[in-house]
This record gives sequence, C-alpha cells and structure tokens, in this order.
Amino acid sequence: MFRVFACLAVEHDWRLVLLAGLVCLLASSVAVSIFHRAIVAPARTRLIWIGIAGAAIGYGIWATHFVAMLAYEPGVTTGYGIVLTALSLATAMLLTSGGFGIAAGYSGRWRAAAGGVVIGGGIASMHYLGMWALEVPGRVTWSLDLVFASVILGMCLGCAALVVAVRYKNSWGALLAAVLLTLAIVSHHFTAMGAVQIVPDPTRSTDSLSLSPTFLALAIAGVALSVLGMSLIGVLADRRLASRTSKFEEIISQLSIARQQLEGSQRELQDQTLRLDTAINHMVEGLCMFDAEKRLVVCNERYARLYRLPPELLRTGTSHTDIIRHRIVNGILKGDLSEGAAEQFISKLAALPFDAVSSRIDEFADGRLICVTRQPMAGGGWVATHLDVTEQRRSEAKITHMAQHDALTDLPNRVLLRERMEHAIAVTRNGGVDLAVLMLDLDRFKEVNDTLGHPAGDSLLRAVAARLRECTTETALIARLGGDEFAVIDYVTNPAVEAAGLAESIGRALCEPFDLGDHRVTVGTSIGIAIAPRDGSDSDVIMKSADLALYSAKSGGRGAFRFFEPELDELMHARRNLEHDMRDALADRQFELHYQPFVSAATGETRGFEALLRWHHPQRGLVTPSEFIPLAEETGLIVPLGEWVLRTACAEAANWPAHVRIAINLSPAQFRSKELVAVIVGALASSGVAPHRLELEVTETVIMHDSEVAFAVLGQLRELGVRVALDDFGTGYSSLSFLQRFPFDKIKIDRSFVSELSSPSAEAHHLARAVVRFAVSLGKITTAEGVETKEQLDILREEGCVETQGYYFSRPMPASSITSMLRRGAEAAYHAA
Repeated sequence: MFRVFACLAVEHDWRLVLLAGLVCLLASSVAVSIFHRAIVAPARTRLIWIGIAGAAIGYGIWATHFVAMLAYEPGVTTGYGIVLTALSLATAMLLTSGGFGIAAGYSGRWRAAAGGVVIGGGIASMHYLGMWALEVPGRVTWSLDLVFASVILGMCLGCAALVVAVRYKNSWGALLAAVLLTLAIVSHHFTAMGAVQIVPDPTRSTDSLSLSPTFLALAIAGVALSVLGMSLIGVLADRRLASRTSKFEEIISQLSIARQQLEGSQRELQDQTLRLDTAINHMVEGLCMFDAEKRLVVCNERYARLYRLPPELLRTGTSHTDIIRHRIVNGILKGDLSEGAAEQFISKLAALPFDAVSSRIDEFADGRLICVTRQPMAGGGWVATHLDVTEQRRSEAKITHMAQHDALTDLPNRVLLRERMEHAIAVTRNGGVDLAVLMLDLDRFKEVNDTLGHPAGDSLLRAVAARLRECTTETALIARLGGDEFAVIDYVTNPAVEAAGLAESIGRALCEPFDLGDHRVTVGTSIGIAIAPRDGSDSDVIMKSADLALYSAKSGGRGAFRFFEPELDELMHARRNLEHDMRDALADRQFELHYQPFVSAATGETRGFEALLRWHHPQRGLVTPSEFIPLAEETGLIVPLGEWVLRTACAEAANWPAHVRIAINLSPAQFRSKELVAVIVGALASSGVAPHRLELEVTETVIMHDSEVAFAVLGQLRELGVRVALDDFGTGYSSLSFLQRFPFDKIKIDRSFVSELSSPSAEAHHLARAVVRFAVSLGKITTAEGVETKEQLDILREEGCVETQGYYFSRPMPASSITSMLRRGAEAAYHAA
C-alpha cells in the first residue's frame, strides 16, 4: 500500500488524475442509466442497449486509463503501440457488455455478482493490455501481490456496483452504482500502477509507429466526447420516445376498455332478464313481490309449488287476498278451512306494518313450518320470502334437548333441574305447597363399574332411571346430576310424610336386583332430603341442603335417607375447619409417628414396628386418626401426608438395629399418585435403610380401584426388595384372587377375627379359628392384629401364626421409647407378662 501511495504522490500529475476520475464517473453514470434501460427493455432490443452500455463503460475504462497514464511521469520517454492500444479498447467493451448481459438477461440469485466479476475482469484485461502497449526505453517489472490486489479490487467493487444497480433502479441507486463502478476502475488502475516499476535502459528503443502521448490525448478527448455524447443523447431520446409510446399505449388501452365495457353492457342488458328468471326460480325460498295495490308483480316457481297455486293465480296483477284465500280453503295451512277463517287470516295480515320488516311462522297441514319474511319496498308494496324451516326447528329443538338432558339416561341434567327448581320454588313462595328435593347416590356403584366394566355401569344407570320413572308421579322431575348421582323434585303438602314416603318408595325400588343381561347386581341408594322454602330460598341453597343430608345418610351406613337439619351445616363447617387445620398442621409439623411392635409368636422377639400417625392439635388436643384420615383421603391431603410418613419413618428406623423392620400403611390415594415409587426410593436412599427392612401394608380397597396399575406398582416395589403385606385379611371378598395374582410377603389377619378367638360364642370362635388356620395354610408369613389376651396368643401359637401385634405386648409408643424397649429385650417383657 505504501508503494501505491508513493506512486500517486510522486509519479502522477494530480490535475490529470482528477480529470481521469471525472471521465470515469461520467462514463459510469451513462453506463448505469443505459443498463437500467436494458433491464426493462423487451428481449429483442435488450442486446442493443447492453451493447451501448458496454461500449460506454468500456470506453470509460479505456479513457480513464490513458488519461491517468498522461498524468504518469516515469522519468523516461513513453509511447503506445497502436495494435495493443486498440485491442485494449475492444477487450474492455466486449467484456463489460458481457457482464451487463449476464446481470440483465439471466434470472438467479447470483446473476448481478457474476456480471460484476466479468466487468472486473474487463477492467483488468483493458488495463494490463494497455500497459503492455506502453513502450519505454527501459525494462518494466511488476509486483505480483499488487497485481493480484488490483484484480480483486476491480472484481469486488464491480460486483457491488451491479448488485446495487439491479436492486435499486431509482436515481439514488443509479448514482451509488455509478460511484461504485468508478471506484472499481480507479482503485484497480492506481493499485496496478503501484505494481509497475520502470528501470531505464538506453539500449532499448521505442517503436517508430507508436502513438505519442499528445496524439493519444487528442484522440481520447475526441472519442470521449463523441461516444459519451452519443450515448447520452441516445438515452434521452429513448426516454422521450418511451414516454410518448407509454402515453399512446395508455390511450389505446383506455379505448379498448371502453369498447369492452360497451359490449359488456349490451350483453348484460340482453341477459339480465334470463339471469333474473333463472336466479329466482332456483332459490331455496319461495319469492313473491306485491305492489302498493297488493297485486302480484312477480313470483318464482318455488312459491307456486309451495302453495300449489293454479296458473290463473300466477298472473301479474293477481290480488293478494285471492292467493291467501286459496291457502286457507284448500287446506294448505293447518286449521279451519272455512271462508270465515280465511277472512280472519287476511285481516291479521292486513294489520301488519307496511313500512317495517316483519316475520312469522305458518304451520302447514302436513306439519311443515314455513318462515315468511316481509321486506317493504320504497313507494309501497313488499317482497316476501317463504323458507321451509321444519328441519332447522327440529334441529334446534334437538340441540336444546341435548343441552338440557343427560345423553345416557335422557333424564333432565343439572341445567334443566336448576331452571325447573327456580320456577317450582317461586310457586312455593305463594304458600300452600312445599317442594321436596331428594338427592340420590347409588351404593356400591363403583364396585359394579370397576369389576364388570363401564358398559355394565352404563346399563345399570339406564335401569335406575327407568325405575325412578316408575316409582314417581307425573308431577315429579327426575334428573341425573352426573356419575351415579340423581335428583328427584316434587310438590308436597305434608313434607314429613310425603317426602319420606317417596324416599322409601325409591329405596325399595332400587334395592331390588338389576338384570344387566350377563350379570345380576344389587346396589341400593342413599338419599338426602331438603324441603323448600324451609331449608332454602333458592336453587343453590336447597341443593346444598339436600347434598348435606345425603352426606349424612352415607356417613350413617348407606341404604338410608336423611332430612336436612341445620346441624348438618354446622358439621360441614366444622369439617372444612378441620381440613384447614390439617393443611396448617402439615406445614407446622404438628403430626407425630408412634410405633407399635409386632413380635414373634414363638419367641416373643421384636421383629419390627408399625408406624401409626398421631396429630397433636394446639387447640383441639389429640385428634384421632379415625377423624382426620378419611378427610385427608377425600381431600387428597393423604398424598403429601403419606410422603411425610414414609420419609420420617425410614429416617427414624435408620437408628434401629439392622434386623428390625418398619411397616407403613399405604392409602388408595397414594397408589393413584404416579410419584409413589419415586417417593419410596427417595425415602430409602436418604435414610440409608435397606429395602428389605421396609414393609408396605395395602388393603383390598387399594387394589380394587385399578388392579392392573396397582399390581404393576407393587411389582416395581418388590423388584426394589421392599416387602408387601396384604392388610385386613378376611374382611373383603377378593382376598383369594389377589393372593393368586400377586406374591404377597405377609398376610395380616384383621383384628375383628382375633377378638372373636376369646368370644363366648362357639360359632364366632370356630369361624375366627378357621380364618386364622386358612391364612396360615397359604404358606405366607401371618401377623395377627389386635392381640389383647394370653388366651388369644395361645390359640394363635397353636394354629401356627408367625407374628402377633396388639396391646397385650405394647401400646403404640413414640420413637424416643423404642431404643430403651429394644435394650430391655422383648423376651423379658414377654415372659413377665
């Protein structure tokens, strides 16, 4: 770069350098303008414009070179060979024309860049051919790095110039493209001149036929003026000609459009009547038009067929009254066929306003519904459409029915029940009659659904709906609220007697076995009763009261009915408070685990402890598990509570001897949680307790809800090494099938059978021993719960029971007491007892 700067500063005349730059800028501007003209020109004339643009810029490159060479003072006499000088001009014109042709004539993303590369090559070819034509008494040497740099500069700036010229065709774009093209030529020239070094050699002489710099300057000036002048005049003339041609074409186009519009108007006028007749005769609606004198102007075929009008009534000028009379007396419309009825209908239509849109529904004798819409016209008269809306009204009625009725039983749903209840409660406010609202919940429906499948459950619900219709009066409304919940409302004058009688009738009907085809099932129902307006003044309140009464009936053992009492609301409020306290208790660490040992029936050795949850409420004191565990399962709190139990029990068991196991009960809600296995794995990992020391106790209820999922989870736990025990054995009806499907590690005999071992009743005693004997015969480890006497222990030993648990050995104790108990030894406590 220093060599280039030195060449410009020392070896060039700056005045001629500026002149060369101006010549180059002028040539570039003319070339870009002609190139823009070539882009928009037709294919036939595009080559001519590209050739002119190439000639202009080619000569501009050539002129720039030789004017700049006049400014070059190498210190020796210079001349130029005629042949090579002419060849350099021809090469510049041909290559630049080719570059412009590529950019203008081809499609593609890189066409402008490719054209710019070709133009850069033209600049380089012209320069180095011109330098080859230079004749001096000396040797010319080159710096190859600057030669390479000059070629790259010319190509890069040439690419940029054509990209701008193709993308931006306004005046600013043309100017920027011309400047970039000028920079491509000038930067190439002076970088290339910096690569030249002339070493004088007197032994070398110049060609006598070479051109002198003075002659070359005159030739450049003359040709420059002629070429650029002619090019500029050509561009201006072409623009003027293009402008006149465009105006002429616009005039011709307007004349053509006017002619087409005139012809179109004529055709439209000729076809208008045909199109109108075709349109109105293909309408779905019947159409008719009457003038201010109520006389027929026009009607379509659909209107004529709809009302079976004879030809004489279709003539223009027919009276509207005659057409209406025809509908009545010929029995087209539903109703009386007499003249009097016709006159009455005509009078009704005459009373309609003639200055406003009106609509009515006429019912035909065949049941069809026709919607007649009358639209007034300016100056009197009207246009009427007659549309058959029979199917539409039927569909609307069906949609309304579906929105208000249960799809399975076709009983009213909660939406329609609420609507009817609001109306019925409004009637009760006038006095003299009350409204009984019965909420029903089927007993053991879930068992049927889970064991026999959803199709059987659906059949059962339909059968229940049918029996409810049979055992209620026509004034009663039966609704299905969802699932196995139903509601019955009816007016009563003596609520205590009539509502109770209705509940008893429903209870008897639903207690009878249901024949479901392949199965015969018995369910029963629990019923809650509320009386309006005594128990509520609107539908929401009375439904809540009946729901509370139903909850009370279900809590009392099912299969019964209960009337609403204000105390039930208080109990529900207390239940909500208990739920709130339980949520706080989990966060405030009010829960505590107590542990009850289970010991070897033969040796009295303590084999492990069962974790039992206790709640010490700061105000209520000790809350029993029977109070809060069912509520925790209903509300879902049992899941986080059960996770706390698992983690806490495992952490405390980590402090016991390695042979002592920890037993933990699992609820159905925990099994429904997808995180159960992960929680158990986490509890074992964080505590360091070996998996075989953990026993998980499950009941039939846990497995019955979704046995496949439950058994899959139990299988995962067994693969971890965790022991699984079947709790409350003997109290259900599926224990044997579950024992066949899953290899439980232990069976826990329910305390109800253990207590009967010391019963004075021989039958109860024998039954209890049979259950114990059967459990032992299954070959599993058996644990008897609720052992309270030595007599019970002796019988269990005699029957071969492996483990025992109960107050006879120890009450549940806090974790702090376990270490001391284990230290004393369970054997000493056993023999002392």
